[in-house]
Amino acid sequence: LTTLIDFFGGFAMSDSTKAKADAISAPVFTKALLETHADDGTIADLAEKLNRSIEQTRAKRNSVAAQLKERGVELPSLRRMARSGHGGAGYDQSADMVSQYMSDLSQETDEVATSEVEG
Repeated sequence: LTTLIDFFGGFAMSDSTKAKADAISAPVFTKALLETHADDGTIADLAEKLNRSIEQTRAKRNSVAAQLKERGVELPSLRRMARSGHGGAGYDQSADMVSQYMSDLSQETDEVATSEVEG
């Protein structure tokens, strides 16, 4: 067993569970979310404040939101994060690709139809 633990980098199961972050209570999360909302922050800002990943923060937000909704309360939405990448430029490039493809396809179809009529 010790050989297996050494093989896997020397981490026993108890070591890896210690690395897991402590749970954040609903009141602590809600306070941080409301502060982030007041600062016009994003989910990334909230994640940083809580020292969590964006994915963990979204999951906690969904969990807390569901519980509060059952109590007739809705959490305020945070400002949306800007999309990563080139935004509209990527969609423009994709549209150009499809347009070119459809144009080429149309020309090939016209050439086949013309050769069939002539032949």
